[in-house]
Amino acid sequence: MNAFECPFSYHGRKNPKQIALVSAQTNWDYKTCHQVIETLAAALKQQGVKSGDRVAIYPTLEFSTPLLFFALFRLGAICCPLNTYSPLNQLPQTLDALTATYFVFPNTLKKKIPQVKQIALTFETLLKKSPSLSTDSHFLSKDARATYLMTSGTTQTPKIACHSLGNHYYSALGSNAYLPVQTGDRWLLSLPLYHVAGIALLFRTFLAGATVVIPEGKPHEVTTVLNSKATHVSFIPTQLQRLLDSASYSNLLKIQHQLKSILLGGSSIDTSLVQTCREQGLPVFPSYGMTEMSSQICTQFTTDCSAFSLGHPLPYREIAIDSKNEIQVRGKTLFLGYLNEQKSLNLPLNLNGFFATGDLGVYSPKSGLQIHGRKDRLFISGGENIYPEEIETYLRQVEGMIEVRIEPKLDEEYGMRPVAFIQSAKSYHQEELQDYLGSFLPKYKIPIAFYPLEKGIPKGLKSQI
Repeated sequence: MNAFECPFSYHGRKNPKQIALVSAQTNWDYKTCHQVIETLAAALKQQGVKSGDRVAIYPTLEFSTPLLFFALFRLGAICCPLNTYSPLNQLPQTLDALTATYFVFPNTLKKKIPQVKQIALTFETLLKKSPSLSTDSHFLSKDARATYLMTSGTTQTPKIACHSLGNHYYSALGSNAYLPVQTGDRWLLSLPLYHVAGIALLFRTFLAGATVVIPEGKPHEVTTVLNSKATHVSFIPTQLQRLLDSASYSNLLKIQHQLKSILLGGSSIDTSLVQTCREQGLPVFPSYGMTEMSSQICTQFTTDCSAFSLGHPLPYREIAIDSKNEIQVRGKTLFLGYLNEQKSLNLPLNLNGFFATGDLGVYSPKSGLQIHGRKDRLFISGGENIYPEEIETYLRQVEGMIEVRIEPKLDEEYGMRPVAFIQSAKSYHQEELQDYLGSFLPKYKIPIAFYPLEKGIPKGLKSQI
C-alpha cells in the first residue's frame, strides 16, 4: 500500500487518551490533536487551500504549530516552514522563491510582517473555527510532496529541497528501528521546525504514539531538560556542550537516569565531546545526516567509550564511497529534488542512482563511517550550513569593495564562525558592514570579524586563523 495512516487518526482511535503534545501550560491527547488537525484543515480548506498549494508557515513554538504540518499534509498541500532567524524584510522574496500561495504566521508578528502578495493568515484565525468532533481515518500518500525546505547555497538565492511524505515516513521508520521510541516516551522539541531534523523528530515521535514536548526555555538548559521529563533529545554539538558546561554533578546524574537517548548530529562532532558524555553515563548516539536524505543517514548505536564513528546506514538508506572518497547516498529517504527556476524538480544523480553529498570520508562495515572534510567550501556553524560564497556575494555589492574572502574560524562553542577578509577603496567600520549584512542574512551568517586583505588572498587561510 503506497499510503500510511496519519498517526493522529491512528493513535486517536487506538490510544485516544495517550498524550501527544505537551507544554508547561497545556497537554493534548491524540484524540484532541486529531480533532484540532481536522479543525485546522477545514479552516484552511475554507480559505481555498487545496492539494498542491504551497503554504509557507512561520514555525515558532506556538503550541499548535506541529499540528499545522499534519493539517496541510491531510489536504495534500506542501508545507514550507521559514527560517525564523532570517530578516523579515526578505520575506516577500522568500515567499516568491517558494512559489507560496499562502502564508500562515502567529498573531504576535502581525505588526512586523511586511506586505506580501500571498494570502496571509494567522494561527489564531484558523483555530477560531468550531472544533471538529471527527474520528475519521486519514491516509496519507507516500508519493505526495510534503515539504519545501530552504537550504544554504553558494549564491544569494537559497536552494529549495522538496521531500515527499514517504521520505519523512521512511526516515522515521529507519531511525525508530534502532533507536526505539514507544508510547510513554517524551521527545523534547529541541531543534527548529524549519530544519529537516526538527520535522524528523515529529515523525519519529508521532508515528510511535509517543509525546512531543514543547520546551519552556532554551532546549539545552538543564532546567528545560529536567522539567520536560524528556526521555529523548536531539542536539547539535553546541547544545550538548552547553548542557554539559552548565550542569552540576547532581543534575548530570538526574539527566543520566532520565534520558534514554541523545541523538547528536547537524555539525562536525568532536570525539572528545562524545567520550566525555559516555564516561559520564550519558546515552549519546553520534549521527551523520543531511537535508537531502531527510535527516539521519548513519548513526552509531554503541556506547563503547573506546570506539568512535558515525555508525552505519539505517534501514531505507544506502551509502557508497567513490574513487575520490566522496560519500554517495540513495534510498527511500532521498529527497525528490531541488526546485529550479522553471518550478520543476531537479535531482542530480550519478549513473547508479546515487546522490553526491560533497562530504569526503571512508566507510568500513566493521568500524562504520568517518568524515574527513568537504569537497567545497561549505562549513557548519552551530548546526547551520554556511556557504562563504553567499556572504561574499553581498559584500561585493558594497560601494568600493575590491576583493572579499570569507573563511571559517575555529570556535569552541559553535565549531566554526565566519570571518571576512576584505580589500576596499573606502573605509568601513566593522559594525557598518555587519548592519548591512543583517538586512539580508540571518545572524549566524554575519562575520564576527573583518580583517584587511592587502596582498591578495593568503594561502592556507583557515589554518592561519
